[in-house]
Amino acid sequence: MKNERVISIEDSNPNFSFTIDGLYFFQGFQVIEAYKNEECYYAFYYKNQFLTGKKTTKIKRNSTLAKILTQGVYIPSPHPLLDSFTSKHPLQQFPTLNITWKIINKTYPKAEAAYILTAFDCYIKKEKLLSIVKDICLQFRRDGDFLNAYRILRLVVEKYPTNEWARSLISHLDYHKYSLHYQSNPVTLLNYDPLYAENQLYSNKESAQSFHLLQKKLRSESREQECLALYFDRLTKETHHFSELFHEFLELLSTTYSEQESFSILQSLYKETTSTENKAMVHIQFLSILWTSKQYKEIFTVLAQHQEPLSKAQIDLFLKALHHLGPSYSIPFELINTRNLVHAVKEQLEQLMLILIPRLFEKNNITYVYKWLKPLLHLPLASFQTIKIMYQIQEEPDQQFYMGQLYYQLDQLPQAVECFLWDIEMNPSNSKPIKWLIKVYRELGMQEESKSYQHLYKLVQKSS
Repeated sequence: MKNERVISIEDSNPNFSFTIDGLYFFQGFQVIEAYKNEECYYAFYYKNQFLTGKKTTKIKRNSTLAKILTQGVYIPSPHPLLDSFTSKHPLQQFPTLNITWKIINKTYPKAEAAYILTAFDCYIKKEKLLSIVKDICLQFRRDGDFLNAYRILRLVVEKYPTNEWARSLISHLDYHKYSLHYQSNPVTLLNYDPLYAENQLYSNKESAQSFHLLQKKLRSESREQECLALYFDRLTKETHHFSELFHEFLELLSTTYSEQESFSILQSLYKETTSTENKAMVHIQFLSILWTSKQYKEIFTVLAQHQEPLSKAQIDLFLKALHHLGPSYSIPFELINTRNLVHAVKEQLEQLMLILIPRLFEKNNITYVYKWLKPLLHLPLASFQTIKIMYQIQEEPDQQFYMGQLYYQLDQLPQAVECFLWDIEMNPSNSKPIKWLIKVYRELGMQEESKSYQHLYKLVQKSS
């Protein structure tokens, strides 16, 4: 079950909360899809300004909402971009559409207000909505503002192509000179009619030129979250120009979010990126963020659980993280995907095993160590050959002296002592394990025990 993102409406009963399913960005609108007791609600924003929310049981096929849900950039829940949006632009009480329209009409230029109103054509009867828009258009004409009248007519024709009133009027000679401007290139059109131009850029955002022009416009209006959502959407699909787009995305990310937020967003991008090469680029970047902020435990965890074999650079970083964590860090061996280390060069493996093998033996027997290392034991490392032999002879009584020597080679002195003691019990007249115990106890700093076995060694030598 996925983690559910639950939010409450500000200035309302705390119990009036919703489970968010996702967030859509499309042509200036941001729409949150949410549920309460299995009832669906849509909360509408325009350029990050909250408008209202509506319980929705049915969506009209050609409505603006239908287009937003089918053509918009979708951010599923849970997602750091969605969390960021809802924290910066919280839900408020849902005013009625009449009140919402009064606020829109008072806040925005008339042509833009008419455009915003069309977002609610799922909830307002088409005749009523068109009547409001038509009145705005006619008022522009009466005022001699033919440009804005033409903008309204274009809006109606694009939203409702079968509307005879708009179709017949838009071809009038009064509007001919204005229509020519809409055949201009996107850059010119952005200056002439930014609202219309943005909608066209959204519709053609798969084009590199349209995408970058749209990004430029959004950033000029401080709509960075929308920019990032567009980049995120494109990066999860893009294969040819990923590196260039990713660099732009990182630049925007660094100026918009904290390191921790950036890390979460990059993690999400990593999960949704399909290309192995592109995933590696994302992976290196969020590890870089962790390294800069000295989050060595997080670096260790990320690399330990990585699903693909680690590169040489990643293994170097893994080693560095282990060194920084130091001997006091309790290594969670159960988290480490051992197969990730198969591409390590011999020098890296030797360094890793110098750290990992002693720590493995701290709480585990040879069987656990062997099984944990099994995906790597085919590699030509002396310690691996030692562990394979130890695993094979561990239960053989006549091999305990040899087991003790092998433990000693791996610097596992307490285990070596146990093996030598076992061999003495089996062969009390053999002085070899006694001689080894003298040496091992001395290295362990256990001087009294070392002296005792020196005495025993002399007795055995005399009696032999």
